[in-house]
Amino acid sequence: MEMQGNRWFVGFSRDVTERNRGARELQHTQEQMAVAREIQQRLFPKSPPRLPGYDIAGASYTADAAGGDYYDYIEMLNGRIGLVVGDVTGHGIGPALLMAETRAYLRLLARNREDVGEILSRACLVLADDVDFERYVTLILVSLDPVKRELIYSSAGHPPCYVIDENGAIKGTMRRTGVPLGLKRDAAYANAGPIQLAPGDLVLVVTDGIEEAMSVEGEFFGTERLIQTVQKSRHLSSAAIVEAVYHEVTLFALNAPQLDDITMIVVKVT
Repeated sequence: MEMQGNRWFVGFSRDVTERNRGARELQHTQEQMAVAREIQQRLFPKSPPRLPGYDIAGASYTADAAGGDYYDYIEMLNGRIGLVVGDVTGHGIGPALLMAETRAYLRLLARNREDVGEILSRACLVLADDVDFERYVTLILVSLDPVKRELIYSSAGHPPCYVIDENGAIKGTMRRTGVPLGLKRDAAYANAGPIQLAPGDLVLVVTDGIEEAMSVEGEFFGTERLIQTVQKSRHLSSAAIVEAVYHEVTLFALNAPQLDDITMIVVKVT
C-alpha cells in the first residue's frame, strides 16, 4: 500500500509540474504576442493623408493577436502618394515581423525612386533571404498623383483591386504584375496604368481576407459581394465604407472566428 501511495504521489507531482510548465509556456507565448501586436499597431498609419479632392481611409482587422496584413501611406517623389496593402502568409509573430521588415524596406526605397515596379523589384531582392515557399509576401503598391488624378501600380502576386466609377461600375482592375515578394530573388515587376481618375471614382485596395471569408455553409464572400457592398455604400465617407465592408463580412460569417486578416484602403475622388 505504501509503494502504491508513493507511485500515486510521484504521478500526481509530475502531473502538477507539467501543468505548471504548460501554464508558464502559454503565458510566455501570450506575452510575446502582446508585444508583437503592440509593435505592429504602432506601425499602422495614425491618420490618412489629407489631400484636397480626396477622401482616404484604411484599416486592418487581424485574425490573431498579431497579423500578417498591413497597409501604409508613403510619401513619394514629385508629390505622389504611395498606397500599400500587403499580406504575409499566415498570422502571428513571424508574419508580423516580416510585415514590419517589408514596410521598412518600402519606405526606404520610395525615398529616392518613383518607379513602383523598380521599388518592388529591389524589395524582392532584399527580402529573398528572409522568406521561403511557405512564407512570402503578396503586395500592391499604388502610386497616386493627386494633381494629374491618375494612378500607376505594380502588384507582387496580390489579389485584384479595383477602381469603381460614380455609377458603381468597375472602371479598372489592378491585377498582379509579378510573383509574390521573395519567391524569386531576381524577379522584375512591371508598372501598370496609368488609370485616369475622375470625380466620383473610388479606389479599393484590399487583401484576400475579405473575398475568402467563409459562411457556415462553406461559401466564400467573394468579389461580387465585395463590389456590391461598396456600390451600396459609396455615398458614405471612405472610413464609413471601410466599416461597412467589414460589417458585411462579419455578418456573412455569422460572427464565426475570423480565419484571416482583413485589410483595405478606400480612396474617394471628390
